[in-house]
Amino acid sequence: MMAGLGSAAGVFLGGVISAGPGWGWVFFVNLPVCVVALRAMVALLPDERSPARLRNFDALGALLATGGMLLLVYAIVEAPNVGWGATRTVLELAGAAAILAAFAANELRQKNPLFPFSIFRIPGLAAADATQVIAIAGFYSMFFFTTLYMQNVLGFSQIGAGAAYLPATLGVAIAAGVGSQLFVRPGTRPVIVVGALLGAGGVFWLSRIPVDGSYLTDLLPPLSIMSIGLGATFVGVTTAAQAGVPAERAGLAAALINASTFPGGALGIAITSALATSRTQDLVAAGTSQPEALTEGFQRALLACAVFLLAAAIIALRATNTRGEPLAGLTPEPVPEPEAV
Repeated sequence: MMAGLGSAAGVFLGGVISAGPGWGWVFFVNLPVCVVALRAMVALLPDERSPARLRNFDALGALLATGGMLLLVYAIVEAPNVGWGATRTVLELAGAAAILAAFAANELRQKNPLFPFSIFRIPGLAAADATQVIAIAGFYSMFFFTTLYMQNVLGFSQIGAGAAYLPATLGVAIAAGVGSQLFVRPGTRPVIVVGALLGAGGVFWLSRIPVDGSYLTDLLPPLSIMSIGLGATFVGVTTAAQAGVPAERAGLAAALINASTFPGGALGIAITSALATSRTQDLVAAGTSQPEALTEGFQRALLACAVFLLAAAIIALRATNTRGEPLAGLTPEPVPEPEAV
């Protein structure tokens, strides 16, 4: 729930910060949050500081994985600007592939690997992670282009565009809470599939935005539907990604589903930006007015977002259908019988 809530609340806070101290502060505001999180981590996980654990830490694997993913995301984000077939893009993608291949080779020969590939033998785990990647590509890009539409076409202020997502924030929280209660009956798979389909429907509705649109009639209803889908999808996927995971691999499984967010967002923005920019440039060259050209570009991008979410629903059919059972290897504490009086 917090992941979905953060994605919706973040766009509101981004508007407030941009209208106040300036957009550059959206980077600086993370620093004190990270300091607090690191301090809490040290306090909550004292055993992680032991020299024995640090001695066995796969530092090379951490560097290769981080470096490879950073280069991959950077290449994907910059590709629409420099061209997918440009030498620079090809070299960056090849470099990322080489670094990640070196990471895989390192993990296979490590006695205590950072990322044991055997975790993917757990049924449904890979499907849950893939669902997260594709769903994030759709949801994240939807926020991006809807915000551009509100500011560049409808003339919303930065705070106004951020405040427009407050109902969506509430919808995400409600859907996540309800979705987590539904697991005990049909399981996570129906919740994820229905959530992704609701998200796709809401975003498809958004893809019909007009040049002279209204918030109350053209944005609020589809955003509300989308938010319910987002909350249900996120809570379902994160739960399914832990199903059947041994206790000693729970942290790795959680890290995988969280890390799936970043390549998904980069991939979605890169693809949808290319579609929107191409459509807008063609229309401007043909003499179409700027607002109309922008709107049609945003429409195409949002339609692609809906396709991403539809694909996520299809992939989710292969994810584990759990009802919130304990992790493998863990059994609940037995409840003592009441003493006879």
